[in-house]
Amino acid sequence: MFKSIINIKKSLLALMLLVSLKALAQQEPLYTQYMFNAMSVNPAITGVDETLNMTFLSRLQWAGMDGAPETYSFAAQTPFTNLDMGIGLSLVADNLGPVKNYYFNFNYAYRLQVTDQIKLSFGLKAGIYNYYVGLDGLLLDGTGNDPAFQGQIERKFQPNIGAGLYLYDEKFYAGFSVPRMINNRLDNAESETEGNVFAQVSQHYYIMAGYTFDIDRDWQLRPSFINKMVTGAPPSTDIAAQAIYKETYWLGASYRFGDAVAILANMKVSDQFFVGYSYDFSISKMNSFNKGSHEIVISYSYGGLLDKVGRTKPIR
Repeated sequence: MFKSIINIKKSLLALMLLVSLKALAQQEPLYTQYMFNAMSVNPAITGVDETLNMTFLSRLQWAGMDGAPETYSFAAQTPFTNLDMGIGLSLVADNLGPVKNYYFNFNYAYRLQVTDQIKLSFGLKAGIYNYYVGLDGLLLDGTGNDPAFQGQIERKFQPNIGAGLYLYDEKFYAGFSVPRMINNRLDNAESETEGNVFAQVSQHYYIMAGYTFDIDRDWQLRPSFINKMVTGAPPSTDIAAQAIYKETYWLGASYRFGDAVAILANMKVSDQFFVGYSYDFSISKMNSFNKGSHEIVISYSYGGLLDKVGRTKPIR
């Protein structure tokens, strides 16, 4: 009897996950500390800080839930100041239960001097998206020997291209990007019924902006927002505000409409190292099933290669 109940639970869980694949497949990875990992959202930001930079970000969403989303991101970028351009690459692993998504992207950006203080950057990205769904993670009884819940459902390699614009100076930035421009079909042709595609990755649109206010000699206030729009899903909007002390310590909060409230704490450990942590409190219907979301960012910047060339002050 107990085994029968376990099998029913397996089937229901598999069904729910499969039915939700269309919605899940349309989502780019979610970041609370997007302001410190902005190249993943907008390729035009590549090289803007005018340092050789490497950033690692880890996000554990909905802690306490089995199969909850986990995202690991690594990005590296460098400017070529004399050529007014920057290049970068990013690697992302985005997992949700049996769904495993892997991204590899190459970014290129070119900058124009609009005024003495303002620059406009144009960015392009190209890469590969690997989508995998397996049944191995759905076993609920811990035996691991049920042949009905082993192997893979689907594996796809798909191309991706994206583009973005970024207007900025030392205090202000605004950007628009489409980091995913290709609608990739993920399911097989036989799974389509009456013109409905079971699973596909759709275009994503982002708008972001922020400004740094000088409060006094030591303190600054930096409000910002980002809005994500995806075909077939409601918009997702984050607003944030961070207090900055001596350009070394960041403390702030953010609100994701209808989803979560977060606290953010960041510190510039040295001229090269920057670390940050954020914790999301879920305010949606999911708050009864999880213990919040954790996010850690570690960044290393090296400016020695650029000491003899002109640069602008990083706006981050």
